[in-house]
Amino acid sequence: MMKMNRYIIGIASLLFILTGCSSHSCDVHTLCMRDEIGNYIIKWETNPQIAGTVKIYVSDTPGKFDMSQPAIYAHIEDGVTRYVTQDNLSRRYFRLTFNDHCVTDVAARYSFMDHIQNFRDFGGYTTQKGKQMKWGMIYRSGRIGKLSDRDSLRMLSTGIKTLLDLRTEEEVAQAPIYFPGIQIIHLPIPRGNQEEILTRLRENTIRKGDGLLYMEDTYIRFVSKYTADFARVFPFLLDEKNYPILIHGDLGKDRTGFLASLLLTIVGVPHETVQTDYLDSNRYIDPSFMFGTVSSLSTDAQETMTVLLSVNESFLDAAYREIEKQYGSFENYVDEGLGLSAKKQEKLKDILLR
Repeated sequence: MMKMNRYIIGIASLLFILTGCSSHSCDVHTLCMRDEIGNYIIKWETNPQIAGTVKIYVSDTPGKFDMSQPAIYAHIEDGVTRYVTQDNLSRRYFRLTFNDHCVTDVAARYSFMDHIQNFRDFGGYTTQKGKQMKWGMIYRSGRIGKLSDRDSLRMLSTGIKTLLDLRTEEEVAQAPIYFPGIQIIHLPIPRGNQEEILTRLRENTIRKGDGLLYMEDTYIRFVSKYTADFARVFPFLLDEKNYPILIHGDLGKDRTGFLASLLLTIVGVPHETVQTDYLDSNRYIDPSFMFGTVSSLSTDAQETMTVLLSVNESFLDAAYREIEKQYGSFENYVDEGLGLSAKKQEKLKDILLR
């Protein structure tokens, strides 16, 4: 129930600007959520409001739909419909047409997993120029534990070919990943002295404010010390043969979260959307795996641990201030720091946008 409540609270919405509804232009706001059984609820709003028929086509493959027969017909005025599958293993994608003119694709961004934290799709985000991130191309996640049989089937259903593991060699040695058929590429990025922090937590010599400063310093180092490490990820993102790709870290919130913010910003997703995607880690991380450790700590240490297990706007802001300080602008950082020329940026957009 706790997972379900967290999921419902954290449903991600999409805004996809379209033209051609009837004789008018309109914006279509779509929302897709999925329960743990596997059923989907799809909601939509049009601006201006229009009447007519919405046809919904269903596919197991993103971007590929049999347009000869809709799976669902609904009245546009209803604003909502349900697609019943009771299949919580495979993933469904939906294409909506409004009066046979407006077309938008949607899926549930977050996927329930038994032993994988924070697993979600980059798809559906709209750029400032009205293009949309393709569904099912690039995913992000946190720790991958011992996969359940259901998790293995869910991973297979995504078609993921490449896993980019941002964890350090020490982290990999402590929790190795074995997944036949998926190319695993280790691109280690340091994350700070975790043992020191845990020691200070046990000794009750660190407070919530210290935790905030520690995390902000971690993000500053992402730019000041580890830009070259983040840059090593992009050649793999520029190779279409590697897709679909999963970017993986410990909890998928810091190294993965910062990298996700870079990628979304580079392809033109607005800052507000980038920030929302970053903060969504707070909704999709289940901290219960730390209950045993946290229960033995003082109240102050527990509050600090909460900071360390979450994300905060100030963390990401600290990194972007450091970008301005070190490089003068985000554009210079992408070009000089990450080594992405204008040509490479356009190629990345060609791969990820539709």
